[in-house]
Amino acid sequence: MFKRLLFLGITSGILSGAASIIFQKVYSSSLGVDFSAIAKPGGIAISCFVGCIVAAIGYWVLDKVFKSKTEIIFNFIFAILSFASILPAFSTKLPLDITSPELFPGLVIPMHFLPVLAYFTLEPIFIKSNRQTSRKAII
Repeated sequence: MFKRLLFLGITSGILSGAASIIFQKVYSSSLGVDFSAIAKPGGIAISCFVGCIVAAIGYWVLDKVFKSKTEIIFNFIFAILSFASILPAFSTKLPLDITSPELFPGLVIPMHFLPVLAYFTLEPIFIKSNRQTSRKAII
């Protein structure tokens, strides 16, 4: 299971890193602003990759502890941490020579959700779900 989770982390990290860099290019070209000196493409790709690897290892640890409820607990934690990670984007101090600094959060906030989106999208390919096939409620 650990190898599949690690491969999921690697794959979703690469996918989300590429999507974030593409988003940065599209955002910059469409709005005419360039934040590449602050949000460097290499740093963006590495943070997406590391975040997804850490998520995969976190899922493995939670699976050892919670067994049957791992998926719901992990999904809740990953989503909450993704939302919490956008808070520093609002308090980032930008250099005074940057044009249109108010557009910076619009660039980086969507990037915080791309790793979780890639991970949740690819998860069914790598991990067999413990869910029942019926539509019974969890509670």
